[in-house]
This record gives sequence, C-alpha cells and structure tokens, in this order.
Amino acid sequence: MQTEKFRWMICDCCEGHGKVDNPAFSDGFTGSEWNEMDDDFRDEYRKGTYDVQCSECKGSGKVKIPDVSRMTFAEKRVLAAERREAREDAEYRRQAAHEQRMGY
Repeated sequence: MQTEKFRWMICDCCEGHGKVDNPAFSDGFTGSEWNEMDDDFRDEYRKGTYDVQCSECKGSGKVKIPDVSRMTFAEKRVLAAERREAREDAEYRRQAAHEQRMGY
C-alpha cells in the first residue's frame, strides 16, 4: 500500500509521550515498600527516569494507521486478511500462555 493511504494517530499505548512505565514496576509498590525507598529513588521514579521507550510507536508518540477511505477494494481485502491473521495469532498466544500457566 502506498504511504498516502495511511494517516498518523497519537499512540494509544503511551498517549503520545513515547515512553511508558518500566515493566519491572508494573505491579507497583505497596505503601510500606514506597516508604522504605530513599528520597532520591522516589524523586527519580516520579520524574520518569525509569520509563522505557514505547514498543508500539518506538518512542515517536504516533503510529501510522490505514486510511481506509483512500484504499481500493483489493487493498481493503488485504488489510482485512492481515487483521484477521493478527487476531488469530493473538488468540493462539493467549491460549498457549493459559495452557502454560495451567501446566499443560
């Protein structure tokens, strides 16, 4: 597909900032853990020092999305097939992760 058949959109993952919270801290901290940390760490954490680059937009804060209104019928069919395959792959990965958690 040609580049003019795409448009830019603010990244949903990082909301346009290009950075997200470090996955190492995804479970957060308890109040007691937070109180045990030194002031320097807490200040750096609040400033976003430990944030990592967004994997969706690669740090740009925006993503290219297809502009369906400019696509031909054939291009729309290709896009639909790609999206269907992505959904099926995601479903397979979810099932595999579930089976792994269950010990299968």
